[in-house]
Amino acid sequence: MRLRRQNPLATFLIAGILVQPVAVCAQIAREAVDLEVVSQIREEGLERSQVESMARHLTEVIGPRLTGSPGMKQANDWTVQMFAEFGLENAVVESWGEFGRGWTNEGYAGRILTPFQQPLHGQPRAWTGSTDGMVRGQAVVAPIQNMEDVARYRGQLANAFILQDNLAEVTPEFEHRDRRTSLESLLTPPPPPGAGRGRRGGGRGRGGANPIQEARAAFVEMAMAEGAAAFLRNSNRGNGVVTGGGAGSRQAGAPEGLPHIALSREQYNQIYRNVTNGVPVEIEMMVENRFYEDDLDQYNSLAEIPGTDKADEFVMLGAHLDSWHMGTGATDNAAGSVIMMEAMRILKAIGVQPRRTIRIALWSGEEQGLIGSNRYLDNHPELHDKISAYVNVDNGTGRLRGIWNQSNAGATPVFEQILWPFRDLGVVAVKHGNTGGTDHLAFDRRGIPGFNFIQDPIEYGVNTHHTELDTFDHLVIEDLQQAAVVVAATVYALAMRDEMMPRKSGPISDS
Repeated sequence: MRLRRQNPLATFLIAGILVQPVAVCAQIAREAVDLEVVSQIREEGLERSQVESMARHLTEVIGPRLTGSPGMKQANDWTVQMFAEFGLENAVVESWGEFGRGWTNEGYAGRILTPFQQPLHGQPRAWTGSTDGMVRGQAVVAPIQNMEDVARYRGQLANAFILQDNLAEVTPEFEHRDRRTSLESLLTPPPPPGAGRGRRGGGRGRGGANPIQEARAAFVEMAMAEGAAAFLRNSNRGNGVVTGGGAGSRQAGAPEGLPHIALSREQYNQIYRNVTNGVPVEIEMMVENRFYEDDLDQYNSLAEIPGTDKADEFVMLGAHLDSWHMGTGATDNAAGSVIMMEAMRILKAIGVQPRRTIRIALWSGEEQGLIGSNRYLDNHPELHDKISAYVNVDNGTGRLRGIWNQSNAGATPVFEQILWPFRDLGVVAVKHGNTGGTDHLAFDRRGIPGFNFIQDPIEYGVNTHHTELDTFDHLVIEDLQQAAVVVAATVYALAMRDEMMPRKSGPISDS
């Protein structure tokens, strides 16, 4: 569908009225928000959404997307195929450079045999090795603090299942955590920088290796040499949920090492208590993992809607496409990926002709340290002065409630006015301050305006983040549809401004 002819009465100059207006100049520039385009975006995104079908394909047909895995490659190829079907231009899977070897888990089975039989609820951590078929052995609790501890276990580790994490407390949830963000919370100013931060202790000493790390490395070598079966690891959530990440080496040609199996907190604690109280625990387990070294490079998915009179300037939107392997990467971050894909689909469907080029980037390597977004910017220094703004979604399935200004005071009135038409959809806050942990930081650290939207938490920090529960069933489709509409309108408005987004003054933050 082509964009309908604009009604000249449908473009209003809107004064900022959201949260915490910041006086950045004597006269705040007013944004020309095209309400007819906003209306078309809402109609297309709320009545003809493709969010659900895209999310289901990404999570239930492709599945988990660990960077370097076959699932990641499938996701790159599929997203670029979808970009082409939307009618976007310059759709490409672009290499950002070497990452290391890939990995997948192809099989796991485990049982506790004594003191009573029960299934062993766990999953292998990424980039760790396999067992030699089904193996059986005793659980050994081995807290290692120094080389004397290492010597204490010498000769005792053949076929051992080794526990080194401490017991983790499991407590009832006496106070229910809100799944939606209250208006009061959204409107409360954040604490001043540094508030509530104590002095960090327990760090590395200067000038020398960490003796605890040296002892633990020596213990791992000894465990491998003696033929230990696996390391058992505790999860950082209760309620029987298995959480995990990576534990082995991505370096091509490195030894595969022993399996590391993340267990539910309750079952790990049970094994730990029995062993430390003198009750033998016998375990049997089979782990089959696979490494991939045929292509050590990794890739981002890119596409764009070309601009008109400012086509050499860019407004970018993005999310990380990669995930951990514990679930299927639904809330982290298929949600953000399909929001951004749907935003581009909406804009193309209604036929907008933005002044600036609108470019989508779906990153890989985010879970290993924002690698894909950082390498993209390293590989394209010519773009740094040409990117007006980058917006990001990466906090689960919740609807958008606003955006952080990333301590860029000049951005506040811009976002306040652009987001004003979505108060009825719950978008009410432009908050002054920084938020971290995801790909907008790659831009912010280079002095490029980079922003992350504020979302309702739903159960992101409670159940799904980096857990086996991160699956399609935990997505709130209506929230994703709302988010795609808000993102589409935001990037379109930014692409139509006379000026680029204001940049921070002063030294660049590394928040």
